[in-house]
This record gives sequence, C-alpha cells and structure tokens, in this order.
Amino acid sequence: MNDIGPEIDASGIERIKQYAGRTPPVRDWDEARLQAQAVYGDAWPDLSSERWAILTRRGYREDGNGRPQVDADPLIGQALRAAPGAPVDPWPAWRALRDLPTLAIRGARSDILSAGTFARMKAEMPTLLQVSVRNRGHAPLLDEPECLDAIDGFLSALDL
Repeated sequence: MNDIGPEIDASGIERIKQYAGRTPPVRDWDEARLQAQAVYGDAWPDLSSERWAILTRRGYREDGNGRPQVDADPLIGQALRAAPGAPVDPWPAWRALRDLPTLAIRGARSDILSAGTFARMKAEMPTLLQVSVRNRGHAPLLDEPECLDAIDGFLSALDL
C-alpha cells in the first residue's frame, strides 16, 4: 500500500479538491513541469529539474496540437468535491486483511495517511510491515532506497 489506509486525512482531501480537474491549460512542457512542481512540490521537495521533467512526461500527455494536458479524468475533481462525507467505518474492512501479508509505505510529510492512522494500522494488524519515507508526502515515488529495500524484502519473503 502506498500512502493510503483505512482513513484518509481530511486536509489531504481538501488539498486535492482544490486542484483536481482545475489546473489551467499550459502551452508547453516547461510550463507543464512548473505546474506539476506547483501542485506536487510539497510532496517531493528535493527533486531535481530533470526528475520533474520525467515525472511531468508521465503525468501529462500531448493533445492534438502537441500541447501537454494533465493525463487524468477532467471530471475527477467534480466527483471528489460532490462526494459525501466519511463513509461507514472502514476499520472492519482493514481488520479483515489481518492474515494477509501487507506492506504499508507512508510519506513522512503525507497529508493523506496521517501518522495516527499509520500507527493504528499497525496496532490493528501486528504483522503489518511499515516503512516511513523521509521528505516525501503523498505519495512516495517508490524508487526511494527505503522503498526499494522494503519492497524487495517483502516480495522475497512471500511464499509464492
């Protein structure tokens, strides 16, 4: 699990509601990179310009005129903003996973998976393997050394 759990922190949802489906059009890839940095810079504060360019190419696509556009459902923000409040208690579903091998990764700066929820996840599932990624918000890129080590260790320990 990458920076998600049974509860989603309200501050993170509010942040996403502010930009999802609302990013203005950009003229070129440099503008797209700057836009991506403005939206995700708090989550990935230490990335190089080169890395931002790579991530931007993954999150945007060219339209028929060769201009970058966010590669996401443009109506996702509307759906998120129209969604009702918290659903039924999600913790019974979490407890139902108790016997499954599970790895949970949290960005130490995350506003989606709070430290409190992350701790409760472990309390509810003592066998849960957890990794906290320093200097990352939602969501870690999974290429950080601690992520790679955790994922490799987790997968190699599975009896497949």
